[in-house]
Amino acid sequence: MITIENGEYIGLACKWISNGQIRLAVTTEHGPRAMFFGWQNGQNLFAEIPDVTIPSETGPYLLLGGHRLWHAPEWSKRTYWPEVQPITVETKANGVKVTLASDGAQIEKSMSLEMDPDRPVVKVTHTLHNTGLWPVELAPWAITQCRLGGIVILPQTTEPADSENLLPNQRYSFWPYTSFTDGRITFGHSITLLNAKAAPPTKLGYRNTRGWAGYWLDGTLFTKHFDPQPAANHPDFGCNCECYCNDRFVEVETLGALAPLKPGAIASHVETWQLRANISKPEDEAAAMAIAQYL
Repeated sequence: MITIENGEYIGLACKWISNGQIRLAVTTEHGPRAMFFGWQNGQNLFAEIPDVTIPSETGPYLLLGGHRLWHAPEWSKRTYWPEVQPITVETKANGVKVTLASDGAQIEKSMSLEMDPDRPVVKVTHTLHNTGLWPVELAPWAITQCRLGGIVILPQTTEPADSENLLPNQRYSFWPYTSFTDGRITFGHSITLLNAKAAPPTKLGYRNTRGWAGYWLDGTLFTKHFDPQPAANHPDFGCNCECYCNDRFVEVETLGALAPLKPGAIASHVETWQLRANISKPEDEAAAMAIAQYL
């Protein structure tokens, strides 16, 4: 049975959602964010960084931590618009929908989080609504900030791109601060791993055709499943999946298609989250492959 209660977490007003197996806290005054996600009596999988802000021309952006909705491509004037607008909360039978009023770019953000009553599963629908007068090219961008200490699991494409095996079948994007000698990253044939240790920032992105990405932490495997739309246009040289890590948190990110959003139109991107318990640490690609076969 789903229970939904008013409460708070690290000083933020929240709606707490639980099915007896897992619990989730969604902010109702700031963000919005999913600030807590974990087992009913377990620790928070998500990062908590209420002290971190990103300066921008329009004012400080409160990072907070947890899971948030952005839109790509990243541009400080639009992406980091302070989320100080009113939030509307709609309580449903199995979750909540939180909507942040339009910002200065005339984009309204909403997240609907619906928990399965019997399984450790949450469906998260991210929606961007263009309330302005002109089309805006963007992609919904679902970003989950997790605590350090775990392993990010990024499945790779292995199928040939052509019958003669002559064309490339994978592509990566790297950011200026990414070091190719960063020992936290292990590139595998079927799965790439990132050891989420505190260190200078690094980021990579790629075209994920498998439709999932995962994070292992303290025996729990957290997976995000999504529609990869491999034939669609995506930001950052064709990335629908990205990972960022620094000295405070690690981000597991998925992105929807990049396309013009007409006035009055909406763009949606759905993730399905799942937790699995008692999973051995994926020390290498072979161990990660053993885990992936059950996803």
